[in-house]
Amino acid sequence: MTAGEARAQGQGRLTVIEDPENSTRETHAPFGDEEAGGPPETGGEAIVGATLHALKSASARIEGERQLAETLQRSLLPRLPEVPGMRLAAHYRPGSAGTEVGGDWYDAIKLRSGNVAIVIGDVVGRGVEAAARMAHLQSAVRVYALEALRPAVVLERMNGFVLEGEQGGMVTLLYAILDPDSCTMRIASAAHPPPLVVGADRGSSFAESASGSPLGVTRFPVYEESVMTLDPNAMVLFYTDGLVETPHVPLGDGLERLRSSVEDLTGEPDSICRAIIGSLGASSHDDMAVLAVKLTPPGETLDLTLSPRPESLTSMRQALAQWLRAANADEEEIYEMLVAAGEAWSNAVAHAHPATSDVPFELHAVRRGPEIEILVSDTGQWRPPAETRSSRGLALMRDLMDEVTIGRRSDGTTVTMRRQLRAPTAREGSP
Repeated sequence: MTAGEARAQGQGRLTVIEDPENSTRETHAPFGDEEAGGPPETGGEAIVGATLHALKSASARIEGERQLAETLQRSLLPRLPEVPGMRLAAHYRPGSAGTEVGGDWYDAIKLRSGNVAIVIGDVVGRGVEAAARMAHLQSAVRVYALEALRPAVVLERMNGFVLEGEQGGMVTLLYAILDPDSCTMRIASAAHPPPLVVGADRGSSFAESASGSPLGVTRFPVYEESVMTLDPNAMVLFYTDGLVETPHVPLGDGLERLRSSVEDLTGEPDSICRAIIGSLGASSHDDMAVLAVKLTPPGETLDLTLSPRPESLTSMRQALAQWLRAANADEEEIYEMLVAAGEAWSNAVAHAHPATSDVPFELHAVRRGPEIEILVSDTGQWRPPAETRSSRGLALMRDLMDEVTIGRRSDGTTVTMRRQLRAPTAREGSP
């Protein structure tokens, strides 16, 4: 190879030519004139081009990792449950472009008691690793919540999980249990900002609670609980610190901005969550999450749409019990009417539709003076009952209620049950 060929091989484009012995050899021609449309690059231009290419590749890789982390995080955020006596909504916004996704997360867990556990926290760190840690924590706190543990005990267990299972790494977390029947909230905090309680008169205040140390910092932390009674129409906002704290806004100022902005908002929890992030999140590059819980006391009537699945029976019992208490029924009356309504639910499931059907049916309850009327309606035709379970169910409903009628129509069947409350006037006047 001549010196010219060597220079061409180092600087130009590759070509293959045949030598006289019919063998092949490679050579490089300069980028050119005929193909590149200009003179060859100088050394400085080549370095600049390579640097720009490296920067573009790094930017694409970082953006790819960010999108992966955001997708992972969004896939892990839960679907909020439907709970009688309250409405829930949440909104999450990742950090702005150029900022890696963090570890903000929330959860709402329906407990067997009919209460709801609310979880909101922030994993220190960013990117895929923070999102993965968030998934571990979410699974662990669900296990502890379903054991019906008190908030302080849940935080103690979670601290041990972070230290042992996660090998440390700081996490802030707030755990609350809301009881829609008694309108109470029990909370414990591991260095997380306090929830904001908004009353029916739009007045607001932060829930007072002792803030313990973050998870993963000390081996034997002490977490204290606080209990507060809520207005029957109150709304409680849970949020992560990205909403109220930035490098340019101290936490105290951010909390006051949040409180002031919420007092001017009206509407449903979902629209309020979006409005809060839209107004306060504009100045923050951090990711943030907001979860709103609004208590909804029973009205004059109760309307439920029920699926033929076992879990809907639990929801129906909880909603009907809450409504009957508001109607001044005593506990014995509530129990007996729940049993009767459960039998009507079972008959609709067993006889109105095929076993594999997901067609819903409805429960409607209304109070007329001292009388309670409960209707369970489906859209199917009852099959002839065997003289066993169904017959016993109808007999039980008639024993527990003053009047039971079954209306069969071409478009469905309605079971109507009525019962007079005992001395409702006396209960209404009692303290």
